[in-house]
Amino acid sequence: MLRVEMQELDQPIELNGIPLELRTERDNTAWPFSTRGAVKQVYLSEVAGALSEWLLAEVGLRVDAAQLPAWPDDGTANAEIDYRGDRRVVINVRGEQTLLRKHLFGDDLLATCSLCGRDLPVAMLVTAHIKRRADTSRAERGRTDTVMPACLIGCDSLFELGYVVVNPGGVVARGPRRTPMTEDLTLAIDALLGRTCYVWNKATEQYFAHHRRFQKAKAQRYGLG
Repeated sequence: MLRVEMQELDQPIELNGIPLELRTERDNTAWPFSTRGAVKQVYLSEVAGALSEWLLAEVGLRVDAAQLPAWPDDGTANAEIDYRGDRRVVINVRGEQTLLRKHLFGDDLLATCSLCGRDLPVAMLVTAHIKRRADTSRAERGRTDTVMPACLIGCDSLFELGYVVVNPGGVVARGPRRTPMTEDLTLAIDALLGRTCYVWNKATEQYFAHHRRFQKAKAQRYGLG
């Protein structure tokens, strides 16, 4: 039995908003679109490849690497891929992202991660949404206090996946997610506990509070606590 949980998007994605190149990327019975890009009349369809990446980016999500399928056994592994050359794909991008990043970093070459406090090149920092972007309103997406600098060394993932949260008062605390867990991951989490998140204030607390509620609900729903 396959358990499926569905949730409607606050802002549905129109069919014409999905690039035709992505809708016609594949041609098999499990694919949700026809060869002309129309929606097939089926109950459940497979979404993979560039289309899945586009859809996740559009709603502000990303794949949790811990939930990806395992690598094939050495005996069945294939050193070749089905490479068909580069192709041109036209997609929509987050309109506010460039402006928010400009607000956080300006023309600086170095900046500080808001969680671990490391001074790093801005190329190693992302514009992390405190409140999940998929849950933000159109007005909130234009606000500069909904984002913070988070490093690619690990803080961005630890926060987004719910391994750490920021408590009222701005102190980094252990998040509700406890699995999967390894010794190395525990060390990375412990290194952040008790630190002060410098972007926390009375105005941003509402977004950190939403993050705590969302992560707690997700951990309970999927048994990640």
